[in-house]
Amino acid sequence: MCGIAGILNFNECPVGPDALAAMTNAIAHRGRDSAGMVTGGAPGVLPAYAGLALGHRRLSIIDLSAQSAQPMFSSDRRHCLVYNGELYNYRQLRAELEASGRRFITGSDTEVVLQAYIAWGAACLQRFNGMFAFAIWSEDSQSLLCARDAIGIKPFYYTLDTRGFRFASESQALLNGRAALSPQAVAAYFFSMYVPRHLSIYAGVEKLLPGHTLRVYANGKIERHAWWQLPKTGGTNCRPEEAAVQLQGLLGRAVENQLQSDVPVGALLSGGFDSGMIVASAAARGSLHTYSAGFDDGQQFNELPIARALAARYGTIHHERTIGGNEVMGLLDAAIAHLSEPVADSAMVPTYCLSGMAAADGVKVLLSGTGGDEVFGGYSRYVASSWRRRLLYGLPAALRQLIGHTLPYAPTFAARLLHPSLDMVVYTGGSPALTAQVLPAGVEMRRFLTAMAADVYPQARPATAELYAHMEFDLQVYLPDLLLMLLDQLTMAHTVEGRVPLLDVDLITASYALTPHLHADPHSTETRKLMRLMARGKLDERTFSARKQGFSGPVRSWITHNREAFRERVMSIREVPGMERLHPDAWWQSGADRDPYWASEVFMLYCFATWYHTHASPHA
Repeated sequence: MCGIAGILNFNECPVGPDALAAMTNAIAHRGRDSAGMVTGGAPGVLPAYAGLALGHRRLSIIDLSAQSAQPMFSSDRRHCLVYNGELYNYRQLRAELEASGRRFITGSDTEVVLQAYIAWGAACLQRFNGMFAFAIWSEDSQSLLCARDAIGIKPFYYTLDTRGFRFASESQALLNGRAALSPQAVAAYFFSMYVPRHLSIYAGVEKLLPGHTLRVYANGKIERHAWWQLPKTGGTNCRPEEAAVQLQGLLGRAVENQLQSDVPVGALLSGGFDSGMIVASAAARGSLHTYSAGFDDGQQFNELPIARALAARYGTIHHERTIGGNEVMGLLDAAIAHLSEPVADSAMVPTYCLSGMAAADGVKVLLSGTGGDEVFGGYSRYVASSWRRRLLYGLPAALRQLIGHTLPYAPTFAARLLHPSLDMVVYTGGSPALTAQVLPAGVEMRRFLTAMAADVYPQARPATAELYAHMEFDLQVYLPDLLLMLLDQLTMAHTVEGRVPLLDVDLITASYALTPHLHADPHSTETRKLMRLMARGKLDERTFSARKQGFSGPVRSWITHNREAFRERVMSIREVPGMERLHPDAWWQSGADRDPYWASEVFMLYCFATWYHTHASPHA
């Protein structure tokens, strides 16, 4: 796990001597074990192209020796790699490459990525099982191949214009001074509480989509390609017990693969299914540190006793922390300061806190249960969890479309009927009311929603069962752009690597292949049926009846305990360009009349304003 950065200037324009150093310094927290840079154009030294510079910040996880440092060259120095991630099947791929005559000089997965690309070209991606973002310069083609893993576990930000191409693991490394905000991305943040898909909060910065490559040539030519496709869904029908055994085997193998490390490993542990199943599997394979957090608000259900009991059951080295309402502001602001994009998810507080605890213990790898809901059908929005959801799922799709087209005065509700992707977003979080107030002048809500559904969010595949359509949307949007982004940046804030066994591609493929009723029925209330079956006898009985919570925090209690701090920051929102139509004073005063959404909107405004004043304000 590391940080990568690079510059490719077009038309042989040399890279300035300090340009790359500024980029790698901006992501130094991602890898403090070593730093490396290479700049092209020096006489007799490859790469010969003067407009190229590649940089790397290293966090040593596998093969800690200096010979595995990056940028890494091929033996003939005609290829050069900077790589961030872990390849879990690197030993198998190495054996295959050695059998074909290739020789290795390190024990790292980095060299396997490089050798695999030289042997198989971009088709090597189809063989990789892991999380990664990387760039490989090829001297022969004078091009830079950039790739991101199938699910988007590792980030890849870039800028592209007529002068050249720049990329980095975090967007702040790409900025020369303060950059303007993207109005569409700002509105998208308030609509969903994160910035989705290729959009970036900064104008001119984009994200490489998960499962995609981008090849950039020295002459400015660009090639984009989707190297991974969503798996086929619903083709396998079997007894639930058979499916549970199959998925349990794949989960165990994924956990075993992701325990590979030459440094201490730990796991984030809540009282829920996903982290519990990972700990149950990992603890059987060796010593494991576990980390849990709770809150002192006295209202939110406390999962610490469940996590503590599970840790005792499996003999982990357990650490826990109760986060007080009087200390949450410091943790919240510190977490926001480490984010490339604004996010309004209360889980950032415990994630940041526990990652710091792990780092203090010398643990450099943390397993997380992130992804379990998207793989096993765990969210309440997938099913008839309320009378409104029962009514929605009781309407035939054709009737939903008809009603959506006949509601001109309810743009958000109509859009939710017309576009299931928008329904997923609105149900998850965000505020259509705030979104309407921050849209640029002349842009109506209906036009914004139509553009988001058509140009930003992915379209559901034809003939896909409704449950899988919802799961696929979250797998492509909510998961990489909110949950995985938070995990990556808040673990890396402490130079810790976050791993996600439940997002093993083989496990996803097998799970999605099953008929949807094995996971959940949109017309009933039960979710994650197979995961519940897998967990019997392995987890605490309280997990089966507890309300889903994960690492989310008691936002309303935080606001109550820190009302003036929240109010002061929310009032500053009008200092942000584009926020002139907001009226925070009147909005704050009317808060008591706006339950239950007021607290989440306060939090959303606070996170955005704090992020702006930390990262993007001219005075930051």
